[in-house]
Amino acid sequence: MNTEKKRRKLNHQGTLLILLIAAVMCFTGVLWFLVKLIAGGTVGVIAEPGECTVPNINVTFSKYKTENFYSLGGLKYYKDGEKKSRVGIDVSYAQKEIDWNKVKDAGIDFAMIRAGFRGYESGLLNTDDYFEKNMKGALAAGIETGVYFFSQAVNEKEAREEAEFVLNLISNYNVTYPVAFDWETISGDAARSDGITGEILNKCALEFCSTIENAGYKPVIYASLNLLRDKFDKYSIDVISEYDLWLAEYKDVPEYPYHFKMWQYTNEGVIDGISKHTDLNIFFE
Repeated sequence: MNTEKKRRKLNHQGTLLILLIAAVMCFTGVLWFLVKLIAGGTVGVIAEPGECTVPNINVTFSKYKTENFYSLGGLKYYKDGEKKSRVGIDVSYAQKEIDWNKVKDAGIDFAMIRAGFRGYESGLLNTDDYFEKNMKGALAAGIETGVYFFSQAVNEKEAREEAEFVLNLISNYNVTYPVAFDWETISGDAARSDGITGEILNKCALEFCSTIENAGYKPVIYASLNLLRDKFDKYSIDVISEYDLWLAEYKDVPEYPYHFKMWQYTNEGVIDGISKHTDLNIFFE
């Protein structure tokens, strides 16, 4: 083989080698992307944060059929034989002035009204600025009411204190819907509840609910889907399943696999009589 042929052969082999290396690097990059995505890494999209599971399956699975959810006039409904839903909102000072008669005419059956909150920095208990006005307005319009308390309890004593605070506020009202324990993480700011363990949070929820139940009301635990996921180590589903769940999951149909009593499906609801966006809910009868 002459020198020119050898040079051509070497050039050809070099080109093939470069192409092979490029292909391997491309495949490796795709593989890295997939691995990062599966592992929940940052790849420019929101990664799936994991499943909602319990170690020992001793909770009831959801029996809601996705095909039985339907929308009408911007509101969601559910009907499956005798099982039906009722339409509700949850409101606080954030919605400002509300024309409750218009809300009733818009087809709203019930309202979950914020009773108060614990300061995430101070730890002090506060009544929602619009609590009394909202309770009186909703009841006068013929809308049934429940209440929720935005908790930042860091131990069982504080959770019981919050429950007793709520019981005092609602003692003069006809509350026929649940009283909710609404504990949430604080994002974008330092909070006294930062670092609370799932074990402590579970105990706080149970303490609040048992105090409410002992007073003759129906308690419920409000939780976003992330607080129920294994990855975030907050609520243990098998522990809190002793009480009903008010699920916050903003999707067309709920995907949470276990039983829940209420479903908050959007925080961008538009209701006549309310000038601000409001949360919309379904209560399952």
